[in-house]
Amino acid sequence: MKNPTTNEVSLRTITRGMRAPILLFTVLALTSTAHAKESPDIGGASRPCGAEASVGCGYPQQPPESALREQVEHWERGKASLEQGSYEDAVEAFTAAIRIDANAGVLFIARGNAYRQLGKLDLAIADYDEAIRIQPYIASGYINRGIVYREQAKLDLAVADYTEAIRLDPRSPLAYNGRGNVRRELGQFDGAIADYSEAIGLDPKYAFAYNGRGNAYQEQGGLDLAIADYTKAIELTPDYELPYLNRGNAYRDLGRPEEAISDYGEALNLNPNSASALNNRGNIHRERGNLELALTDFSRAIEIAPTFAFAFNNRGRTYREQGQLQLAIADYTEAIRLDPAYVVAYNNRGNAYLEDGQVTRSVADYDEAIRLDPKFVEAFMGRGIAMLRLDGIQLAHSDFEQVVELDGLNSSYHRRIAETLYSAGEISDALSYAQDAVKLDGADQSSRNLLAKIRMELEQEN
Repeated sequence: MKNPTTNEVSLRTITRGMRAPILLFTVLALTSTAHAKESPDIGGASRPCGAEASVGCGYPQQPPESALREQVEHWERGKASLEQGSYEDAVEAFTAAIRIDANAGVLFIARGNAYRQLGKLDLAIADYDEAIRIQPYIASGYINRGIVYREQAKLDLAVADYTEAIRLDPRSPLAYNGRGNVRRELGQFDGAIADYSEAIGLDPKYAFAYNGRGNAYQEQGGLDLAIADYTKAIELTPDYELPYLNRGNAYRDLGRPEEAISDYGEALNLNPNSASALNNRGNIHRERGNLELALTDFSRAIEIAPTFAFAFNNRGRTYREQGQLQLAIADYTEAIRLDPAYVVAYNNRGNAYLEDGQVTRSVADYDEAIRLDPKFVEAFMGRGIAMLRLDGIQLAHSDFEQVVELDGLNSSYHRRIAETLYSAGEISDALSYAQDAVKLDGADQSSRNLLAKIRMELEQEN
């Protein structure tokens, strides 16, 4: 899909009347393909040499006309290779063009984009650095370097580059959208929304900015605003997969599963190999009790993306709900292998071990989950239950107290602790938790029934 904010310009058309290739390439723009993030920008506005310019101005010795024609041919070949996804060929072509004349920053930007697609991020950065050194007044060098810094999780450097791009070209929707993406990842949602809104103001048909602003609204809990933005992105670019995925997630959060499934289906119509859409749809099928449909979706997602740890974890949950504990444990183990810091997978495997009677192993998994995230309530809850089974009553109480300290206003935890203690014969200890569960949610009939049962047994004992 082509980025609506860039324009494809014929290099041969621009060459007419140009005195040197440096001027030729500074006004060139190349349409690029966007993959879930902002598109790279190979062109951009330039300002003329003047009192403010210190680098990159003037007219260097230009090669002979025959060499310029050869450089143009290399450029066109590189551009075509980029668009076709032949990134190694693109690198070769742009390198050949650079050998003829290395004074055009756009060539380094173009080669940097090819390196980026190849995952050679350090080489991409080096090329963007050189482009900025040659032509520090062109915003696109900073925009593209900001994209890579974001991919490297160097978010402060990315913000700085996008901010400089905005200073150089205040009317660049790409720069505002890029900075909005980074601010959102930094949790600066108001700032992100402001940047996305600025990008939309500059280009009201910029679907990527609507999708990004929808993400920020969703992070803030503004699901209706998010859905409106995702819908606008879909309206502007019907073949854009991400807004369907994101709107499906928002519908799921709003408790509208049918609409969520429909959106995931639309995403799959656009991209039948979307592991994310399959995984998300599988989650809804599982939540609705359609376990076979869920397994089909998770298994297909794993087939497409064998390193997708979330899909293994979710398929493990489905197997556990079917009572297939060994299959569940195997999937959780694979999720952990793929992502050794996957806290939820350790906790889930601990639950499966506990249910399978492998209590010591369950404790080890809960320990690791707590080590990775000392505020992960479910791991304390699970370990407390396991400790009761190992007759570690004091350790169990310590874990239950930690549960209440971390999430004391959640009535379901009080009820679960009371049920666990009651089942273990610790009836007097269960009383206070059951009382707190009723205080926190008096409408919960299961808590009221449990409290009544505990009181009756205590009265009988006395």
